[in-house]
Amino acid sequence: MCASVKYSARGPALIPRMKTKHRIYYIALFSVVLLGLIATGMFQFWPHSIESTADWSVERRSVHDSPLVHLPASSPIPERGDLSCRMHTCFDVYRCGYNPKNRIKVYIYPLHRYVDELGTPISSTGLSREYNELLSAISDSEFYTDDVSRACLFIPSIDVLNQNSLRIRETAQALAQLHRWDRGMNHLLFNMLPGGPPEYNTALDVPRDRALLAGGGFSTWTYRQGYDVSIPVYSPLSAEVELPKKQPGPRPYFVLSSQTAVHMEYRAELEALKAENGEAVLILDKCTNLSEGVSPTRKRCYRGQVYDYPQTLQVRIENAIAARRDESRLLYLTAPVKPIYTSTVLSVHFLIRLILPLVADM
Repeated sequence: MCASVKYSARGPALIPRMKTKHRIYYIALFSVVLLGLIATGMFQFWPHSIESTADWSVERRSVHDSPLVHLPASSPIPERGDLSCRMHTCFDVYRCGYNPKNRIKVYIYPLHRYVDELGTPISSTGLSREYNELLSAISDSEFYTDDVSRACLFIPSIDVLNQNSLRIRETAQALAQLHRWDRGMNHLLFNMLPGGPPEYNTALDVPRDRALLAGGGFSTWTYRQGYDVSIPVYSPLSAEVELPKKQPGPRPYFVLSSQTAVHMEYRAELEALKAENGEAVLILDKCTNLSEGVSPTRKRCYRGQVYDYPQTLQVRIENAIAARRDESRLLYLTAPVKPIYTSTVLSVHFLIRLILPLVADM
């Protein structure tokens, strides 16, 4: 999904009007990211001034009129993400003290359209609405600066929120073309849907060297403690969902799985759990018996029985196996339970086997 993008007096006002709820979310999200960076030691060093390059400025133009950049096949590619990075090794803290009151300033790169030698875009969706809104929230905030010499953080206008829409190699080449890239130092990337088949890694697969990553799918192995920032995954569709009030009384399910397109081996494990524990376990999947005109993204089924989604997550349940790779992209953020986020259902299977005997007599 591409969006028309125009620059305002304060930078790229990427969507003319944004719902207040969405704007508040993105401003809050970016503020949390900044606070996380500060808390992990950004200002443990006393900052000094940096060189000035006054010839840099934000160019104000429509995304359709933005410069076209051809990426030769021989273009350099950044190194893979450096798992050893910490604030004192991969971040230039001296860039962050050039502004009054030591306030962090954030620079957003001008928009460009990146294509390979054959003219094929590096992304199948272009600039998504979600990334438009995120950049718009930043450019309208007090953190934004159009003076690159005063910037502490650099935000590329290259949308990597959803890895499924990216060409990995070409996206990495585009990042390396950024004028201030410098191995990704002080650059911040946002990603909510990492990985791809068959591995479905928990962090963005695009080589990014020392760039910071604000990601929504980290695992213990991919999260660089004290450097990366873990963020919630968000979809504007969640604002359109009306949730029922939580009903009092005993919980009907101990475990609920709402993930679709589960591998057959993992699905068999879940079915085995249900066979052992009966109605305490509910396993939902895509619906194949819906009437014409009914949106499949808002429904889940189990053996022909239809459930409203995500409303069914509102019931009293002990644990929810969340859909990391939910094809509907409808992500439920206000569930009254704490989901178990995992890279595979198999690991959840073993966890459940350990827990169920402890609560069998409850």
